[in-house]
Amino acid sequence: MDIRVMYSLLTRMPLLQGINGMELARIEERTHMQIESMPIAKIPFVQQGQHCRELFFLVSGTISRETISREGTYLTREDLEGPAVIEADKLFGLHCQYGSSYQTVAECQVIRVEKQNVVAHLLKNDIFRTNYINMLSAELYRQGRAAESQKLLTAEAKMKHFISRLFTTATGEKYLQIKMTDLAQFVGETRLTVSNILNNWSSQGLVNLKRKEIIIPDISKLKREE
Repeated sequence: MDIRVMYSLLTRMPLLQGINGMELARIEERTHMQIESMPIAKIPFVQQGQHCRELFFLVSGTISRETISREGTYLTREDLEGPAVIEADKLFGLHCQYGSSYQTVAECQVIRVEKQNVVAHLLKNDIFRTNYINMLSAELYRQGRAAESQKLLTAEAKMKHFISRLFTTATGEKYLQIKMTDLAQFVGETRLTVSNILNNWSSQGLVNLKRKEIIIPDISKLKREE
């Protein structure tokens, strides 16, 4: 790959934005950054619960993110498009396991940086370190918003709040596999109330309903109805 093309791609990556070409060249040489291609695959390249030992950049392409809740009561699926970074917050801390499984659904270009190289080189760069802290702060804020009390919300607002917090991006198609009784328990409403709200959403074209499945064609439209 032409060096100018590679650096152009690197400057678009989350955590690397703002680093000049000369510094990127030094980082690339020391960390052995290489863009590799990944074909469409039926098996995830990262499994939920797998130990996180590298910083994983999605340069281009589309991957599917699938998450099974800790209790096994629901499963979510959404697509992520590059440029993106996969669960950078799991690289350090007490629990360094991926929270989701990831699988290519289109040919992708990726960059992997081993944890030891992140510590030895990337974290010594002021811009990278600032970007990383900002990303961690944004993730903590997102998790905090998801945990906010729902006591003052209507039944419909509680359902939108619960569903939206399950996904990392606020646009695009989303998939949720869950029993109606479990969904009702999570939002603190009756099964009948939950069923009526879902059927109302379905009539508006906001969701497609199947047995134990909720498909949201565009979650941004569902959130706009709040």
